[in-house]
Amino acid sequence: FSSKRVVSRRPRGAPRRAGCAMRSATETNPRGAREQCQGPPSPNSALLSNDYSTVPSSQASGSTEETDHDTGEETEAAFAPTGPMAKAAWAWLGATVAALLLAACVCALTGSWPRGSAPLGASLPPWPRVAPARGMLLPDDKMEAYPARTEWRIVQGGGDAFPKLLLSIDGSEFAPFQLRGFDYSPVTKCCNNNDFAPFQEEIYKRDIPRMKAMGANAIKLYGMCDGVLDRSNLCGPPARGCKRKPVSVVDVKKFLNFCYANRIFVLLASRPGPGDVEAYAHIAATYGSHPAVAGAILFAETLDLVKFDACGKALHKGFCKALGKNDLKTPVEQAGRIITTAAQMQIPTKKFQSRYGDWVNMWGFDPYDRWEYKKNFLSEVPYKPYMLTENGLLGAGNAGCRNDCAPCPSCDMQKCQCTPCTCFAEPWREYVQWMQKSTLAGLFVFEWADEYWKGGATVVGGSAAGRSQSDLNPFCSETFVQKDGPGFNEANHGIFGISEGGDLVPKRVAEGATFESVLRDAWASESPGTGGFRGWL
Repeated sequence: FSSKRVVSRRPRGAPRRAGCAMRSATETNPRGAREQCQGPPSPNSALLSNDYSTVPSSQASGSTEETDHDTGEETEAAFAPTGPMAKAAWAWLGATVAALLLAACVCALTGSWPRGSAPLGASLPPWPRVAPARGMLLPDDKMEAYPARTEWRIVQGGGDAFPKLLLSIDGSEFAPFQLRGFDYSPVTKCCNNNDFAPFQEEIYKRDIPRMKAMGANAIKLYGMCDGVLDRSNLCGPPARGCKRKPVSVVDVKKFLNFCYANRIFVLLASRPGPGDVEAYAHIAATYGSHPAVAGAILFAETLDLVKFDACGKALHKGFCKALGKNDLKTPVEQAGRIITTAAQMQIPTKKFQSRYGDWVNMWGFDPYDRWEYKKNFLSEVPYKPYMLTENGLLGAGNAGCRNDCAPCPSCDMQKCQCTPCTCFAEPWREYVQWMQKSTLAGLFVFEWADEYWKGGATVVGGSAAGRSQSDLNPFCSETFVQKDGPGFNEANHGIFGISEGGDLVPKRVAEGATFESVLRDAWASESPGTGGFRGWL
């Protein structure tokens, strides 16, 4: 703790709090903006409050004034009583100190320490699970009580031992865990690509329970909008006819609440752009202590290599503070949250890992192939866990399909104007079986639902937003066949299509079987373990 006392003249919760997190570290605040809105979590308040980043009231106010309590007049007066009352106060203080010293001696002799007061290295009992009383409703979404704390830890591999991702829930023993889920960017019809989409309540309440029923335990984001992160992400105005609502920090926390209630972890993310270091500091400080947050991804595919290390360091520092750890004494493997990547084949190389691995505790990349530790071991660099952050439906390959295609017996992607999903039946079954045997730390399927905006773009993967358009919004159009545009595969690579009314439409791979049902048969066959999660190894 600092020897300085923060003097705040604004009450807790004043609206300036969110703004202070994004202040540049080069401004007058000597500590840098990333420390202003952070503080150690309160385990009890995390159960009953939406604000999982519990901070001192002075920091929550947004104040940056600091007064040394040894010299400041206002502070000096508060700690310098005189007269008869002072003698009584000093006597009371002396008695209190003596009582505390006696209690400490008893605790040391008996080995029983009150929570929060144990010496470094002392073993503590698990955090108690606080269950709601009958009829009791927790804030926001009437959901069940959940643990005050989840913590992740990385164990590097060596020799014949593979690296491991470990998880502790509510004080449980750390145990090996595998993230299994989906790349989640549910951009609705008529909308250009945007990072508001995951936080639209009607969408995630449609999707997240269905993921749980399939046996998934995680989703991966590409970017975020919350009113603070907007300039670093795709948070601009909607295209004509796009229906979406603005998103605030409170909306993101409601989303995280709902995910955890359905036992789905979230990997948060921000895109490369202006203020991306401050953006990652904000993510860690604001959401880092929420139990649904598994960690954060340092960009998706397009990397800001100039600020890569600074962004990773900001996440490490913020996550440590959010979880009550000293970032200067905590190795990145024990920060309590995952700090990873989601790039392409530059990731599993000695050159990249040796240059950019200081603040990363787990490697994520998009191979669109089956990848294994035993075949891809790099002996010259620290052996950290890997996860596949994008793998497609065609036996891991990136390809799209539709339910309404005419039969195409050859299943030749170059010849089929519209590829029926039945062409994916065997490759999909084989890939799901492979995933069941994989020992990697994470497996993400690309993708949850079709992205019509990719078919409507003038360039594959691009966005037509902001260009001169007719009244017909291209993002409203589905891509039915290859000749409709360059983006047939890109627009149709979800395990679900989307109906005109916005409902999920399962894609059929065989009579009575869908992408969803094949995956559910594999992932949901495992009984939930600690904390109600599937994925324990």
